[in-house]
Amino acid sequence: MSEGVSCKEESKSIDLTRITLRETDLSDVEDHMVWSSDEKVTEFCTWGPYTSKEEAIDFINGIPNIFSWYRAICLDNQAIGSVSVCLQRDRYREKVAEVGYILASEYWGKGIVTHVLKQVVKIVFSMYPQVERLEALTDNENLASQRVLEKAGFQREGVLRNYVYVKGKSRDVAIYNAIDLSQLCLSEPEVIDLTQLSLRPLGLSDLDDLMVWTSDEKVANFCSWEPYTSKDQGIDFIENAAASFLWRRAICLNDRAIGCITLSSYAAFDKAREKSVELGYVLGSNYWGKGIVTEAVKQAIKAAFIEFPYLDRVEALVDVENLGSQRVLEKAGFQREGLLRKYLVRKGKSRDTFMFSVLLSDLHPQL
Repeated sequence: MSEGVSCKEESKSIDLTRITLRETDLSDVEDHMVWSSDEKVTEFCTWGPYTSKEEAIDFINGIPNIFSWYRAICLDNQAIGSVSVCLQRDRYREKVAEVGYILASEYWGKGIVTHVLKQVVKIVFSMYPQVERLEALTDNENLASQRVLEKAGFQREGVLRNYVYVKGKSRDVAIYNAIDLSQLCLSEPEVIDLTQLSLRPLGLSDLDDLMVWTSDEKVANFCSWEPYTSKDQGIDFIENAAASFLWRRAICLNDRAIGCITLSSYAAFDKAREKSVELGYVLGSNYWGKGIVTEAVKQAIKAAFIEFPYLDRVEALVDVENLGSQRVLEKAGFQREGLLRKYLVRKGKSRDTFMFSVLLSDLHPQL
């Protein structure tokens, strides 16, 4: 399983040209112990933290008997993690391989594993021509590992309930796959200059740009509304929907509206919640994965507490399957408070929803 990766905060980037893959040997024991003895790293692993070098030595010596292919992930030739491939032994799955990875916690959040997986996908399909499918299994609660796979071009297929028994507990597992090389994101994504990002009121001059993302099925997937089919709907949203929000801004790149971000007040319905607002946002799918919404959310939070000084709390509700939005909120400083089961009805179906929040007291040093 692909478990030894997590991420709690933004961190300084690393020049990924310094990352290499090489075979592991006993000279790596000291470095191996750094991550294999770390409770944070082993949280989602099938094994517990190592307590002695003998365990690391036994593991390294046993690599040829466990994995079809195994490499150390190295920074300047120092091992900081590993990536592995296992060819399936079941004759009915002989065209399938499984990838796994682990990384020292010091290097989480720097894009290293995503970079490595893109290389490994190429290697596997080249080295093992019989392989038609490369899959990865990750604990359903390990959101960071799931985002790594998505960024590397893997497709999420579903959740296998109580699929593995780990550390005395049956666990749900998310399954991902890479089948068609032509569909994989093997090139590095375009880097966006976030200094060109701004928030401003939405106007009728933004109609054509608004229709790009409001008519997109991928964008509307986790929204309460269906994709727009006419400009009349866009005009209605621009002209009339503003009254539904306490605050609404277009997310603009070089002053072009590529999304929208809002704050909604509960005060009209529940006076006891007048010091709380709900954050909402939507972004054109062409701009996903570039840090744009994270930056927009950070700006919106500051605006909320400055423009509405009576507020104590900004909260956000996110579908349990919307991993990308959950990561946006975590990177923007929100805390996940809990899972609200069957909390909302979306498109005729009751949905489990995560509640996230940021408090004025959380951000006070930054304001």
